[in-house]
Amino acid sequence: MNIERVFPKLSPWGPGFERELVDEFIKYTGTNLDIKAYPTHDLAFEALVKGKADIMLATGYNPDLKSTTTPLIKGPVYEQNQPVMLHHILRFELRTPFELCDQEVFVPAHSGLEQTFNNLIEHLACTPTMVRGKNSAHLEPLLRYNNNKTMRFHLVEYGAFKPIRPFLHKLRITDYFGDDLEYRWYMRKDVHGLGHEAEDYWHLITSNGTLDDLKEKYFGFIPEETDFYDLYSLRKDIREKLPLYRNYIIKAAKKYDIDPLLLTAVMYQESHFDPLARSKTGVRGLMQLTTDTAQLLGLTSRLDPKQSIYGGARYIKFLWNKLDSRDVDGWDRWLFALAAYNQGLGHVYDAIEIAKYTSKHPGTWRSLKQVFPLLTRSKYHSKTKHGYTRGYEAVDYVDSIRYYYYIMNGLAILPGLESDYLAPLAGAR
Repeated sequence: MNIERVFPKLSPWGPGFERELVDEFIKYTGTNLDIKAYPTHDLAFEALVKGKADIMLATGYNPDLKSTTTPLIKGPVYEQNQPVMLHHILRFELRTPFELCDQEVFVPAHSGLEQTFNNLIEHLACTPTMVRGKNSAHLEPLLRYNNNKTMRFHLVEYGAFKPIRPFLHKLRITDYFGDDLEYRWYMRKDVHGLGHEAEDYWHLITSNGTLDDLKEKYFGFIPEETDFYDLYSLRKDIREKLPLYRNYIIKAAKKYDIDPLLLTAVMYQESHFDPLARSKTGVRGLMQLTTDTAQLLGLTSRLDPKQSIYGGARYIKFLWNKLDSRDVDGWDRWLFALAAYNQGLGHVYDAIEIAKYTSKHPGTWRSLKQVFPLLTRSKYHSKTKHGYTRGYEAVDYVDSIRYYYYIMNGLAILPGLESDYLAPLAGAR
């Protein structure tokens, strides 16, 4: 289905959570892959039944297998999400379900949500009007309704809504309805060996941490509650402050081979684009460099925007290079480097050793998120070379940068004023 989670436009992390699950399965089986998007779950299921597809990615779609004579296999449930009702902030929220009476409610073309809607109106003394979407997508129609207060309510699936929530500042969750919708694969039983291969694959990725690593990669940084005031400030600073430093960012990112938007996200986390920023620990400037780090980099002034940006970029890449001997790859390596930027490389090395000591994978950010906070406890930091560090702070720091980076990537391609300022940075990668 052509929805944001399966074919993501906004995510900088890779081809998408569901897509990576399929890619890993293809590698595991040693076969070729041919993916086709369908506008609705129903059409995708029909293709599966008619033999036009062997596997269907059912994100929140739970078909009645008794309705077909085609032998199908249900894969394990890997996620469950509840239907949620949204309301527009310029209209009253839902105070009682009976306020849905005589209202239009937008519902994507999703049979699970449509069934939830039908079950809901059975308990009402009236019949709300369902405005049915043309496909299963949540992003495009909700972006339109975000700027249109005429539609008061929207019934959506939380798993599809959560990744796009930061871009819908006028739509808020007002209530939860119905049973959880399940995420799983449906497969044809008549494809020789497919069922056994899939069963072995799911057992492998759930036991070796691959599934949890992918969930962390794509969703682990998204907060459960969205701070819309923080997002408003971010958008405002992008429009008003970022243009002052954009050329420096592009040139420094190119020189040190860093994604310009990632460098921008680090800068925003550090100083909110304030060149005179000072922390309680004495770090200064746009990139909040210490005196020692500035001297190491040969900077004459931490408050000079150009020096700060170039110095910060150079230091991040220095830390990234230092992790070459620690068997950390891909995005994990960048996140380790950011943790080192915040707490020091020695403490990252210590965290890697603690991960090994606690039988966790020492090369994934998911593991480091779990063990870094342990360095606040004497039981653990007393066994390390560099001792105590503010591990919780490092985790919050990195995930905050991930969040800003994700939002900036989205704002760079979505319609809006911010795209004019961020698109050049995205294009400079």
